[in-house]
Amino acid sequence: MPPGKIRSWFLVFLSVGMASSAQPLSKEAYEAAFNQRANLLLQHVSQYYPHSRPGYPAGSDGKLDDFGKYNYPLFIALLSVNNKGSINQQVVEERMKIFAAKPTFHFNLVGLPRLLYLFPGNAAFKNNELELLKRVWERKDSYNAWTAEGTENHISMSKTSAYLYAQLANEKYGTVFTDAADKMKMMKQWIMRWSKRIFITGTGEFNSAIYQAYNIIGWLNLYDFAKDTAVKKAAHAVLDYYAVEMALHYAQGMSGGSDLRGQNCTRSFTGSYAYLAWLWFDDSPLPLRADNLEVGRSNNEMIQSVHAATSNYRPPLAAVVLAAKKFSSPAMYYGSKPGYVLSPPGLIKQTLYVGKAYLLGAGYFPYSGWGSGNNQVVSWKLISRVDSGEDKSAQFVSGIGVQSPLDKNFSGGNKRSPYDQLVHYKNVLIQLTMLPSNAGSQQQQVNVLFDAWRKDWATDFAKRFPTDSFKLAHNPIHLQQMDLSVNQSSICFANTGKISSIIDQQILFVELEKTWLAIRSLSRDAPANFKLSNGDEMKYVTVSAEAGKLIGFVIEVASKTDYVDFENFRQRIIQYSKLNNHLVDSQHTISYQSLGGDLIEAAYQSNGSFTEPLFDFGYGITKPMLHLAAPPLQQPVWPVGEGHGRLARWRVNGKLVNLQSDWPVYEGPSVSVGKGKLVLKNGGKILYAIDYTHNIPVFTN
Repeated sequence: MPPGKIRSWFLVFLSVGMASSAQPLSKEAYEAAFNQRANLLLQHVSQYYPHSRPGYPAGSDGKLDDFGKYNYPLFIALLSVNNKGSINQQVVEERMKIFAAKPTFHFNLVGLPRLLYLFPGNAAFKNNELELLKRVWERKDSYNAWTAEGTENHISMSKTSAYLYAQLANEKYGTVFTDAADKMKMMKQWIMRWSKRIFITGTGEFNSAIYQAYNIIGWLNLYDFAKDTAVKKAAHAVLDYYAVEMALHYAQGMSGGSDLRGQNCTRSFTGSYAYLAWLWFDDSPLPLRADNLEVGRSNNEMIQSVHAATSNYRPPLAAVVLAAKKFSSPAMYYGSKPGYVLSPPGLIKQTLYVGKAYLLGAGYFPYSGWGSGNNQVVSWKLISRVDSGEDKSAQFVSGIGVQSPLDKNFSGGNKRSPYDQLVHYKNVLIQLTMLPSNAGSQQQQVNVLFDAWRKDWATDFAKRFPTDSFKLAHNPIHLQQMDLSVNQSSICFANTGKISSIIDQQILFVELEKTWLAIRSLSRDAPANFKLSNGDEMKYVTVSAEAGKLIGFVIEVASKTDYVDFENFRQRIIQYSKLNNHLVDSQHTISYQSLGGDLIEAAYQSNGSFTEPLFDFGYGITKPMLHLAAPPLQQPVWPVGEGHGRLARWRVNGKLVNLQSDWPVYEGPSVSVGKGKLVLKNGGKILYAIDYTHNIPVFTN
């Protein structure tokens, strides 16, 4: 494994809250621990990853469309743990003979640069290098490297890789690729613009439990292999941004808070985010060995972290401390995120509360829930920590829309509906749901608009990519399949670890391993059978009512260490917290007084407007563009008025939480990001900072 580059020595002091005692964490200590995890990961991928077994197909299912996604990380591991191993080399050489003549697009583009640059003398790549570069140059459709379209991870994988292919071609094959130098300049322009804008708007595909590593690995390649100092520093800044964001949201192999694309990641280590965060920050809920590293369902996502395992990049030590939650806590954070193409800024607002034993966070989306672009959105999430042990997972709690938990096609409790709204402050979350009586007619109206959207998209896409027959034949504009016949609101618990419950004074008290929850129904007539119901992988709490009635839940979370025992917590909730729901039917409002003394007033907003996630299925542009943005990329004009509200209105202790105002990318006790700057601090002392207000970022320890 290539040795990690050690940056200048400094100390970051670990402290719980504002305690005076501190333990120094050195670069050397972190590097040793990181290398242990990196070697464990590389050993596992090289020995136990299924695609390394004899006779296993080269692609995910015997096909070669995503061959790079499944094989290039394997090659990195095979050659890193045993660079001279004849069997490993034979596997790589045999498969590279097949891959050399195959198309390249995002997943296939991003893995190859690390192989070409790390192992330039290896026969498997040296003998195929020119052909591999030709495949990159030949692709002209929307999956080309230079003007690639797609979700944020697709763009990041493609365009960061494009720079490195152009750099290699310019150095070694300038007479063949006469435009390589121009391609480098073109991609540098994108790199510098995109990286700087992240420090103003944040990223669009935020906190994605599934895709986060895919957003990052291309920047790791740039950091390690770009020879232009400005490009390398831009990559460094982007990586630090992601590291800080991941550290803030990370707990025991899971991502806390709202998640733009995290469907089905309901237990530890079931997405690319988890393995990369563990590699950078440790904090696993179970002992890991090379033979048991695959503890979730998504081991294809696990292998992407071999890029980080073989990279010279290390996150700032202050981010490592942040991930360990050793700064001031409990702590409340506020933030905002743009659309997929980093515009418009501040489109989505976020809140995150870091408790002693849990993370609770929510996202406030103007997205409608109608389109398929919504179906991986996790609007809110509670991650409750556990003690480490075999087969352990952090515990997951979230909410669902109008789909019934009994629906056999229901996939994990994460889909948004058009009629859910949220309120979150500190350890209290309020889920509001109200299916209108005219939901069916609203869906018909949206159907008409989606039909027009499909046509407008196809018309403009055909003009800018006339040879992309596959994309034209598979129009990406789709409606979600939703059951709009039942006004239903549910909370789901991953069926992992300790979950027990008791009902007292019409309050459902739930005990997890390290936290307690008090759950109230918003309804004035809470049902007597208000309880946990079992599912195969999930447990559900569900309430329902006729259309037009506001239903939902108030959830208050507590760390067990704050109370004597469960009985003490229950009695204090009953005695000192209060739900006022007298206006829930007439004015669709409630108020809640928490144990901490905070008064939260929440009002469901049925009148409003919505939008849809927008990336490559926008229209309004007829030529391929280096910098996609909205505008000029656009979508239909959606209806405005009754039944189209998406964002609740609420006050905390009499003060309005204004979702229409400008929020920073992040703001809280230990992290602030926005206006081109990132700052990590503890108790007012700045530990690490990036200033990207000029053309090239400046780093300060």
